[in-house]
Amino acid sequence: MFLKNLRTLSIWKMNKKQISLTISKTSLAITLALISLQLGLGIILGYFTARFLAGKKTGQPGVIKSLTFRISDYRIHLHHWLLSSVVLVFVFFFNLFYSQFFYGLLGGCIIHGVFNYSDWKKILSRTQND
Repeated sequence: MFLKNLRTLSIWKMNKKQISLTISKTSLAITLALISLQLGLGIILGYFTARFLAGKKTGQPGVIKSLTFRISDYRIHLHHWLLSSVVLVFVFFFNLFYSQFFYGLLGGCIIHGVFNYSDWKKILSRTQND
């Protein structure tokens, strides 16, 4: 019975690249959890919160709409990983408060945005003139 259930897991349907990416994400979370349980739990919760609220694939809208705006002929997309990075740097360097769990939440959002989307580095793009 156990082997039958094990074969129906989605890992058997994944290709080698997907498996290695999943293993790298998992090993990163485990390593950080060993450093601090609060940080590790924050990363896991931040990752899955971002996964739930953001679009499932690149270009798909999520529960929360993407923050984009236009300036002249350019479109600026402030990704959730970028916003989380700015907040993390701001809170960390200005010593607003210290919470490993909060740092982990933001880190989980950053990890989700960078690892799950192919356009994660595309912030500024030229708009199409129709």
